[in-house]
Amino acid sequence: MTGELRNALAVVRPPGHHCEAKQAMGFCLLNNVCVAVAAARRRLGVQRVLIVDWDVHHGNGVQNIFYDDPNVLFVSLHRYGAGFYPGTGHASECGVGAGEGTTVNITWERGDMYSDAEYLAAFDRVIMPIARQYCPDLVIIAAGFDAARGDPLGGMDLTPAGYAHMTALMQTLACGKLVVALEGGYDLRSIANAAAAVHTSLLGEPAPLLERRAPRPEALADLEHVLQAIQPYWSCLRPPDIAQPLHEHECEEGKLARRSKGIGKKRARGPWWYKFLY
Repeated sequence: MTGELRNALAVVRPPGHHCEAKQAMGFCLLNNVCVAVAAARRRLGVQRVLIVDWDVHHGNGVQNIFYDDPNVLFVSLHRYGAGFYPGTGHASECGVGAGEGTTVNITWERGDMYSDAEYLAAFDRVIMPIARQYCPDLVIIAAGFDAARGDPLGGMDLTPAGYAHMTALMQTLACGKLVVALEGGYDLRSIANAAAAVHTSLLGEPAPLLERRAPRPEALADLEHVLQAIQPYWSCLRPPDIAQPLHEHECEEGKLARRSKGIGKKRARGPWWYKFLY
């Protein structure tokens, strides 16, 4: 925030995103991300913070600590249902009071083995539009790597290239002021490969080529469920009102287009042969 560094990767242990304000849980003793947000706001005057939690488990601690805070936008992508830990983070959990709408839970409810295509679809359709509208001063990623390919617990299939692309997208926000804080993960090789890809992206290297394929229908259904829950809070997710043009120049362009097609043209008064002149 002072301009000394462009971004940072915080290799911290133990992880923190499950830790509640008054309760350690899920191997988490201190909620590192929340402490960082509090310090940035108190000491550096940061106004709005975006936290993106891509750990395969829901960041229940982060959510609960900032659930009523409109100045922290919390977005979590996680598996939900079928007894998956911690069992919180339904798409309908959107915040309370002044913070209503600033909690976004992207729940993978209909399947596992979701890969780069599904996660990048979530970024394209939900996370990036909301983040741009929110316009944060600082972005922090709660970077668990248990959704990575090879993790024995997560059951997902994200590649290092996928993590690099997600990191690159996050660097387009807040003038690049981004902190990536390590969270969970249960396979050392998967964690190392994914974290190295994120680190390379932070250093400014272009993300590796990624074969984009259509997301699985199950994932699109999950995203539609999320959109139904959060659309009321974010105008960027709602279709424009085509009956009410947004800008004056659009009205003029519409008139010109109609005239070129003969639509809305007033019929000239006078002899019958006047119509051949218009």
